[in-house]
Amino acid sequence: MATVSMAYDHPTYTARENVAMGEGGGSLLAFAKFVATSACQAYSATYTVSTAGTNTGALQASLSFVKVSGTSTTTLATTTLSTNAAWVTSTTVLLTTASTGGVALAQGDLLQTQQGTDSTMRGAVAYQIAFQPLASVTA
Repeated sequence: MATVSMAYDHPTYTARENVAMGEGGGSLLAFAKFVATSACQAYSATYTVSTAGTNTGALQASLSFVKVSGTSTTTLATTTLSTNAAWVTSTTVLLTTASTGGVALAQGDLLQTQQGTDSTMRGAVAYQIAFQPLASVTA
C-alpha cells in the first residue's frame, strides 16, 4: 500500500462518511474514540441511546463531544438527553457552527464522546467525517 494525494475532485475527498462506533457509556469515562488517520473534517455526531439511564427530570443525561490534539483538549459540542425509561432517544449534534464546514482534524487527532451526568446510560455513536482535499491517504 502506498500513500498518495489524489485529484481535488476525487470521491475520497468529496464524499462524507459515517464512522460508526461500538456501544459505550455506562460510566463517566470517554468512549467512542476516533483517531484521524489523515487530515480530515468532522461534521457531526449522532448518538442513540441503547440502554436508558436512571436520571430523571432536572438530572437529564449530558454528553460532550471532544477533540484532543496533542495536549490540547477542546469541547466541540454538548447536548442534554432525556434518557429515563420513558424517553429513550437519538440525537444528531453539529460539531461546529462555522459556515466553512466541519472541525479540522490533523493526522493523529482524537475525537471522542464524554458522558457527563448519567453513569448508567449506554449508547452508540457515529461521526460524520470527510478527508480534507489533497490530504495524503493510503491507497
